[in-house]
Amino acid sequence: MKEWIKSKLLKINVFLDKRYPKFEALFTDAKTDLVGSSLNKVLFKIISSAVIFAGFLLVINLLLIIFTDRGGVFGDFLGGVLNPILTFFTLFGLIVTIIIQRQELRLARNEYEKTADALSTSAIETTFFNIIDLHHNIVDNLKVDLEELSDKTEAQKVIKGISSAILKAQIGASFASKSLKAEGRPVFEEILNYLSIEAKSPEESLERYKYIQNNHNHILGHYFRNLYQALKVIHNYDGEKLQPEEKRKYTSILRAQLSTKELALLFMNCIEGVADSGQFKNLLIEFQMLEHLPISEIDGGYSLAGSKTPLASDEMFLQYKHKKDLGLDLHKYYGGAFGQNRGVPHNLRPNKSTQQTAEAAAD
Repeated sequence: MKEWIKSKLLKINVFLDKRYPKFEALFTDAKTDLVGSSLNKVLFKIISSAVIFAGFLLVINLLLIIFTDRGGVFGDFLGGVLNPILTFFTLFGLIVTIIIQRQELRLARNEYEKTADALSTSAIETTFFNIIDLHHNIVDNLKVDLEELSDKTEAQKVIKGISSAILKAQIGASFASKSLKAEGRPVFEEILNYLSIEAKSPEESLERYKYIQNNHNHILGHYFRNLYQALKVIHNYDGEKLQPEEKRKYTSILRAQLSTKELALLFMNCIEGVADSGQFKNLLIEFQMLEHLPISEIDGGYSLAGSKTPLASDEMFLQYKHKKDLGLDLHKYYGGAFGQNRGVPHNLRPNKSTQQTAEAAAD
């Protein structure tokens, strides 16, 4: 007997499992339009069947009242049967109400997520295009005096300035000398010319650029720092907020702002040992920022952006093939306002006299 009951229960369970997907389809969140249509259809059929069944029973009751004396008995029977049926419909209506509220909450949640995504995208775009505007402002305010880049001593520069002034005074206002100053975007071309003139090898041009970076960083230092931060901002966005293809779109817009002369100097700036430890170069590799740099092979190396002498070599190009593994930074830093500046000894401590003076001033 137990085995028979067990087998019947298993069959009932299998039967219910087969029918469950149709029931679940009424409550699933997928395919909202289809779910809403299916639920409406079920409700329509139930209401229609209830109206037809109620009308049919009413007709039967009226006939029994008119032609027999059994109308009251049938009414009591009908009332006893209808009470649990109506209770079931009430429960079903409550379930339907819960489902409708659930769907409305889901729609409200979807709208909230869309609004949040739109606000996030708007904030990202605002930040990015503000960086673009700042980039253009920096470019417009660039200045360079090629005389300043020469290796002449300060005394030689002063003597040349005095000589030029005397010559101009003797010849008159018609005296005109070639201006060695540049402002705005022409700065990049003038610096490239400075790197190229009578340079015998790419390494010599690179040494000239290092001289500019070390001794005249005020010319291009802030320009490249801003460009690095622009790429870093895009790179650091979480993948959920900014997909890789969207990051590539923004960096392509940024790359479109750079002239070929800027790309050539960007190439020089990120070669090993010039600017940083490879963080900037890794971002250039990741976003293919040098894709539109004009390169042509000439005697002694490669010309960049139409330079007359070679500014690049095979060894330099190899540095831009793969990202550099930066590893762990084991250097110790003084910290504070200096951050990771290595110029301040990391183990700097106040001596006794300095500490006593500071305490006395505090008192």
